[in-house]
Amino acid sequence: MPVEATIAPPPSLDWDPYDEQVLANPYPFFEALRETAPVVFIPKYGIYAVGRHDEVTTVLRDYERFTSESGVGIADARKPGANARPRSALLEVDPPQHTRVRSVVRKIMSPGIVRQWKDAFTQEAGRFLDRLLAERTTFDGVEDLAEAFIMTAFPLAVGVRLEKEATKAIGFMVFNQTGPQNALWHAGMAVGAPYLDWFEQSCQRESVVPGSLADQIFQAEDEGLLEAGVASNIIRSFVRGGTDTTIAGLGFLLNQFAAHADQWELLKSNPGKLKMAYDEAVRFESPFHVTYRATAKDCELSGYALEFDRKVAVFPGAANRDPRKWDQPDRFDLNRQVAGMHMSFGTADHNCVGQMIARLEAECLVGALLERIDRLELAGEPRYRLLNQVHTLDTLPLRVTLKA
Repeated sequence: MPVEATIAPPPSLDWDPYDEQVLANPYPFFEALRETAPVVFIPKYGIYAVGRHDEVTTVLRDYERFTSESGVGIADARKPGANARPRSALLEVDPPQHTRVRSVVRKIMSPGIVRQWKDAFTQEAGRFLDRLLAERTTFDGVEDLAEAFIMTAFPLAVGVRLEKEATKAIGFMVFNQTGPQNALWHAGMAVGAPYLDWFEQSCQRESVVPGSLADQIFQAEDEGLLEAGVASNIIRSFVRGGTDTTIAGLGFLLNQFAAHADQWELLKSNPGKLKMAYDEAVRFESPFHVTYRATAKDCELSGYALEFDRKVAVFPGAANRDPRKWDQPDRFDLNRQVAGMHMSFGTADHNCVGQMIARLEAECLVGALLERIDRLELAGEPRYRLLNQVHTLDTLPLRVTLKA
């Protein structure tokens, strides 16, 4: 129904969510976003934005008002020249098309199937840490630990063959490409361009491991369960979303354990909390800085009038620290129950289809650390990597004390 003329438009917020200072430390911006209004207008980009938990949930769930078809980036993927990449068949479509594709993928990677990978992940984590800790007890928690492990474990699970530097370059391109055409956007395109052919080829049928999860997705396409060409599109989404964001979450978890010895001690005395640790880490710091929907019609949100066909920026990290939802939201707390409530994995039909893999990888790696080390501490100042869409650590200097 039409929005009544008496409903006011959202107030303006004169912050730039893509400013490099905001990308490095988004929390002052998140607070301003939440406290200005339930929904705001950002004049620099002509977009709406939400950061409170309730409004973030609404925008991500309500396809009738907020469509995914416009893409997860700031440019409208439906409009000519606005986007140089194909839309994701998992992330950038609405029901019923999304429902059909997702149901096929969910069947292939059901919880029972993912749990079968635990032994392989546990063994790989043990071998990996034994090699690392035999050489040194001071290292970079991002490059030497999170990145190195995920780049081994993820291909093992999915059945794709990844080259570390090429995968990192593609991630740098993809997660800057979704932002405005700023310096990071241009840098991303320049870094990723030499690897585009490799990336395309690595996600094709002939490149995946026979019998793997990726191979089963291609088999589903053969059986007519997926449209022609959708299988390779899904694999591209897996590679883009299953490496960088999981690495980010692991980095956040390691950083919090190193910075807060009490939480590491709590985990040591209560190993059962390991299953909750990754979720609290990605609540505390969301790997996704921003994602987008677009208004599907003139509509209303929390008492404000929104115009048709305008982008809506959704900030999961702001929702994850909304004091309306969480008690002491700026505190990392292993006793907090957050699974299924934080926004870092999305919500409803568009929640992250690979979240079970991310949790399992984190559980196995940190579990292997628990068996081998007594203490974990910072050996220097952590530094964040600047990306338009993803919030992640660039370096995390760590020092560990081995168990006697």
